[in-house]
Amino acid sequence: MTPRPVAGIPIVYILLVVPGLVPWARLDRHGHFLAWCHLVGAVSPWVGSFVYHLFMNLQAGERVYNRLLRLDMFGIWICQSFGALPMVTATVYCLPWNVRWLVISSYCLLSLCGLYKAMTAWSPWDRRLSFALPWVSRLVLCLVRAVLGGGSPHNMLHLILQDSVSLVGGVVGAVYFPEKYFPGWVDYCLNSHNIMHILTVAAVYSMHCATIQDLEWIASVDCKPAGPPWPPWGPWAPGPHGAANHTAEL
Repeated sequence: MTPRPVAGIPIVYILLVVPGLVPWARLDRHGHFLAWCHLVGAVSPWVGSFVYHLFMNLQAGERVYNRLLRLDMFGIWICQSFGALPMVTATVYCLPWNVRWLVISSYCLLSLCGLYKAMTAWSPWDRRLSFALPWVSRLVLCLVRAVLGGGSPHNMLHLILQDSVSLVGGVVGAVYFPEKYFPGWVDYCLNSHNIMHILTVAAVYSMHCATIQDLEWIASVDCKPAGPPWPPWGPWAPGPHGAANHTAEL
């Protein structure tokens, strides 16, 4: 079995490497907010998983174990909510301000509903289905991109992979494949838990690739967002990288 401290390696790697891949210099303050959402979303599932796996074998009773499990789910929720904000924002970036606010606010509301469901779930399937509404929302936004455009035109494959791969990983973990059908054969490797974590790595990698391309697109796109920016604080300051940074158009 892999030593528990080794599970923290992805956290260190993400914190050291991912910030250097973000085009900070080309982003305004709102782009910086989205970039931080991506960084927090990329590292959060590993933090929750690391703490959960480190202390899961403590003989402290069901109450402590359930708290550790909720912490693990909370890390996944941050990835699904804050980590998805760059993709959601980029998809509606050039649409009228009321449409942008409606879409982003709706996604935030659905994410909060998912958090409640995740914190109150008591079965493997309930925990996975708690993220169904945000997942469907991202699927709809992918269809919007395919039909209307929005966001980087080169990251559609990664957008599809980030959610399809995570879906497969969630199903594999819930049905306990393959150990359910081959008991004793995969106790130490290639069991459902191992496969789920491998697919999680692949899904987060696709999320990272898609988000970096969206951030670069936001920094250089030639469109004039109508109305107030998202997030709402601060002015929509002019910038040197295209009309996307110009003042809001009524």
